[in-house]
Amino acid sequence: MGDARAHRAAPIGAAKDDNRRLTLVTLGFSLFYAVCASFFYSTATAGRPGFSTQAFDNVLNPAMFLVAAAFALGVGRTPAARRILYPALGHLCLIGAVILLFAAAVGTDAPLSLAAAVLAGAGMSLTAPFYFGALAPWGHRSVALACGAMALAGIVLDMAWALAPPAALLALQLVALAGSAWCLARELRDPKQAAERTGARGAALAARDFLNVFLVPGLGTFALSIVYGIIDATAAGAGPAPEVAVTISKIGGIVAAVAFTLYFAAARRSSATLLFNVVFGVLATGILFLPFLPGDYAVALNIFAAAGWKLVMLSLFYLVVVTYAHDRLRLLAAMALAYALPRLGLFIGLNIAIVLSIGATADFVRTTAVAFFLLYLILMVVWLVNAHERRRALGEAREARERLDRYAQNQQDVRRARAAELAAEHGLTNRETDILLLLAQGRDAQFVSEALFLSRNTVKSYQKSIYAKLGVHSKQEIIELIAPSR
Repeated sequence: MGDARAHRAAPIGAAKDDNRRLTLVTLGFSLFYAVCASFFYSTATAGRPGFSTQAFDNVLNPAMFLVAAAFALGVGRTPAARRILYPALGHLCLIGAVILLFAAAVGTDAPLSLAAAVLAGAGMSLTAPFYFGALAPWGHRSVALACGAMALAGIVLDMAWALAPPAALLALQLVALAGSAWCLARELRDPKQAAERTGARGAALAARDFLNVFLVPGLGTFALSIVYGIIDATAAGAGPAPEVAVTISKIGGIVAAVAFTLYFAAARRSSATLLFNVVFGVLATGILFLPFLPGDYAVALNIFAAAGWKLVMLSLFYLVVVTYAHDRLRLLAAMALAYALPRLGLFIGLNIAIVLSIGATADFVRTTAVAFFLLYLILMVVWLVNAHERRRALGEAREARERLDRYAQNQQDVRRARAAELAAEHGLTNRETDILLLLAQGRDAQFVSEALFLSRNTVKSYQKSIYAKLGVHSKQEIIELIAPSR
């Protein structure tokens, strides 16, 4: 009785341990993302004299992408024992960025803020993939809820930090980075257990590939990022102050995180691809027709675009994690690109708006939106056709394998019955019957020897005895004697 109770209790204890680990990863990720958000939204410098948010973003976003690309190329060549150095270096870069940005904010030194942007971009790209990798071992719904909670908590924390004076903000961010590093280190200290949990779901995901994730969702997110960069720049220029545009963007991020979390929490059969397509459709409609609405078009469009852009990015993160959950190296490389690619699109869109001096209601905004969403629709059609053909081919191959397996099993059953019948008629021993069945399959003496753990001389001796009892002279005659009737 005691053993039975212990056996029943073990899965409960394991489940509690998994829940604690998932909570710890989500907490660490939220603290990490709160620091990232403070750089995305220029929390420490927004509105201060001598600082340009656009100049800051023009350094931060390319730095993120370049380091992410280098990471994606190099992580596979790094020995497993040394990969922990990436997130360690990433946290150190972020600590340096936080300190430099504090010094820049206090002393109004713009070059220091740009140096902080470089360090921050590097730190984010080196660390974020490992947090997404730490989420991979859990179920799809858990991954989605953790991503939504991370985004929501990170933005809310950053909004609270924005109310603090510079010294308090510095202390809060350093504490958050210390907590983030501690949470991630606890999860990464036992890679074997994480690998075992990840491997359990690998076979079910093996059919998905790189193109399924990046052909439409990845390129679509990149295209939308360019459009959002244009819209964000024009809205910021039309607003009364930079802080207004930042607040609007944060509100859009909160709306996106809440919508994403509620969708996966409430939906019985949730699909990130469906969510992705719905968001793109709604955004396409809104971006094309909002310019014709009265009122403050720039503010309304920016709220609309900010929420959609962040919702699409969360969907992309989720798709990458669940697609590559079975392959840690590919997950780290793909996640680095998925995390940084939208920032490159934002950088391109921002500078298009700056170079062309696009107005908040300019026709170019609508033209750009139309061009990118037409590209998205074309890619969607290609992807859907390929996905349909791939699913049909996989289904047909699966059915063919099942039919062949059933046929082979039936043939084997017939051979076994025929061998037993011949053994009874001609007085074959059990060992001779086993060898007879293998010979009837066309197996040679070496195979029989290894399969039955006998020496080759012993197999040959049995083979001669079988030939004599059955009145045959070759293995081919045995095959024909036992072969199932057509």
